[in-house]
Amino acid sequence: MLLHYISGIGILASGAVHLALVFFFGSYEENISFDNGVLSVLAVYRNFAFALTLELLLIFVAFHAFNGLRVILIELYQGKGWERGVNWVLTTIAAFLVIYGTRTVLLARLI
Repeated sequence: MLLHYISGIGILASGAVHLALVFFFGSYEENISFDNGVLSVLAVYRNFAFALTLELLLIFVAFHAFNGLRVILIELYQGKGWERGVNWVLTTIAAFLVIYGTRTVLLARLI
């Protein structure tokens, strides 16, 4: 449960840093433009600090969400086999989600 609390604090911290970086360092028009500004959508992915906060946010949210779902499913039905299966399935899905999200961040940096 401690890791769940830590991931929640990580979501708040990385989300706050990301929003502070985006909204305090550019105008509204630059922030919502896709490709023509210093802080446009694609520029956010190209900047290391922005990409790092997005990656941390992805990892924290994925862990927090899938850990919460794991707890719910384990409380729904008890048993060693069920618990082991839920752990493996949710860990696999979460790892796939993080890998796919990381791939998206890396590919967006190349555009």
